[in-house]
Amino acid sequence: MELAAIVEKILNRIGFRTARFTFRGGCFDLVATRQLLLLFIKTLTNIDKFTEDQAEDLKKLAKLFQASPLLVGLRTKNIELEDGVVYERFGIYAITPGTLYSLFAEGEPPMIVAERGGFYVKIDGEKLKELREKYGYTLAELASYVGVSRKSLQRYEKGEALVSLDVAIRLEEIFDEPIAKPVDILRAKLEGVELTSQPENELEKEVFERLHRIGMNVVKIKRAPFNAVGKEEEEKIRVLTGIDEKKTETTVRRARIVGQITEFVGTEGMFVLKKTKAEVVSHVPILPKKVLEEVRDVDELIEIIKELRSSKSHH
Repeated sequence: MELAAIVEKILNRIGFRTARFTFRGGCFDLVATRQLLLLFIKTLTNIDKFTEDQAEDLKKLAKLFQASPLLVGLRTKNIELEDGVVYERFGIYAITPGTLYSLFAEGEPPMIVAERGGFYVKIDGEKLKELREKYGYTLAELASYVGVSRKSLQRYEKGEALVSLDVAIRLEEIFDEPIAKPVDILRAKLEGVELTSQPENELEKEVFERLHRIGMNVVKIKRAPFNAVGKEEEEKIRVLTGIDEKKTETTVRRARIVGQITEFVGTEGMFVLKKTKAEVVSHVPILPKKVLEEVRDVDELIEIIKELRSSKSHH
C-alpha cells in the first residue's frame, strides 16, 4: 500500500474527511478536514525528495486557506524517521504516520525536534527560571550541574534556544517536573511567505492580467493541478484556476482533481483555455478565454461559474 493511502486511512479512522489524488511533482497529495482544521499534506517515503519549490507552494496554499501544511514520511537518507520527533524541510514540519496518529487520536503532540547534530526540545524558559530560583540555584551552579555554559542556560530561560535532549532530561530530573514544551506542528511559520504572481508563459500572463483587472489578486502555484489561486479579499472568495492552451486528457484529469479539492476547501474552481467550448468537468467549469475577457467584475465571474455548474450538474 502506498504511503498516501496509509496516511489517508489513519486520518479517516480518527474522524477526518479526506481527498487523495496523484499529481506528479505536486506539492500536496492529500487534503484533510476535521471541524475547523484543514490540512494540506504531502507524503514522501524519503522526505529528502521534497523540493524547495514544493515547500514554497505548500506554504502559499496554507496561507491562502488558513490551513496547516505537513510533510509525512518514513525516512531521511538511510535513517528511519522516529515517532514523536519533528523534522523540517524548507520550513515545513515533517513527521511519521505514527506521530500524526498520536497527535490526533491520542492528543499527544511531539516533543522532540531533529536538528543537525541531534535531538532537541523546546523548553518553557519562564518555568525553568522559576524552578531554579525556587530551589536556590545560581545560573552558574545549575549550568555546571547540567554541563552547559552559564550563557547557554541564560538563553534557555529567555526561550531563545533549543535544548539538547540529554540536557533537558537532566533538568527535568533535577526538578522532578516537566519543562519541555510540545511542538505545535499545526502552526507552521508562514510569516515570510510571498503571495506573488509570476506567470510562466504568455497565456498565464494574459489570464492573470485579466483577473487582476476584474479585481482579483492572483497567486501563482507551480506544483499543483491548478496554475494559480485567484483571491478577492473582501468577500473571502478563492478560485482555483487552471490554465491550458487546449483541452487534453491532462486538462480533464487536472479538472477532476480541482473538483475534489474545491469541495473540500469550500472554494470555487475553473479552467481557462485559449479556445474551447464552455463545459463542466467534475463541477469545474472550463471556459474559453474570451468569456473571461468579457467579464466585468468578480461577482459576474462567480455567477458564470455557478450557473455553468448548476446547468451541467446532471452530467
